[in-house]
Amino acid sequence: MRQTNPLAPFSSSRADESRQGWRPRLVRTLAAHPKRDYWLERVPETAGRYQVRGVTGVIFILFGLMKAFDFTLPILVGAPGLQVNTGVEGFAQLISGIGMPFPFFSAAMVIAMEVVLGLGLILGAWTPATRLITRLCALPLAGDMLVALLVGIRQVQGNPVVIDGHAIMNQFWRLPLELGLLAGMMYLLWRPAARPVAPRLVSVPVREG
Repeated sequence: MRQTNPLAPFSSSRADESRQGWRPRLVRTLAAHPKRDYWLERVPETAGRYQVRGVTGVIFILFGLMKAFDFTLPILVGAPGLQVNTGVEGFAQLISGIGMPFPFFSAAMVIAMEVVLGLGLILGAWTPATRLITRLCALPLAGDMLVALLVGIRQVQGNPVVIDGHAIMNQFWRLPLELGLLAGMMYLLWRPAARPVAPRLVSVPVREG
């Protein structure tokens, strides 16, 4: 006499339902992710924040380009009698006097960072992921300004960076400009996008009768 297993059809249908059910759950999980949407959405900027992004971004781009080209590097040196190589090699010679390791690699990285991330600060206002791009750009640039401020503090304390007997980067405009750039980066880290504007409710008069 043939025996049947009454549980077999039930187990098979249950397995099919299980296989078909995980896909809608996965789609719903991926579609509804508020934290991901928060960081990837485009947030419209205000006029004041456009100015913060634009001014700081342009200054960082100019600083990066001035370090890269031979005819603008002497402006950053601040020591007319010092003979340095041009371009990236000259900037590497300067930061080696500060004590940074791997001077040529560090010089190339600083130049690329200031140009690319400065551009990212400006364009981040028109791209998706406004908050994420802003913080990714502002954090390294804030670290860049912290290192520059350490050099400026040494100048104020009377212990400047000296190369071949010449004090470098000893310009009066450096410290306030670097403080301003650091303040701008800290602000963008703290508030990477403008606050959403709550819709205003307007009361509509209702005529009676």
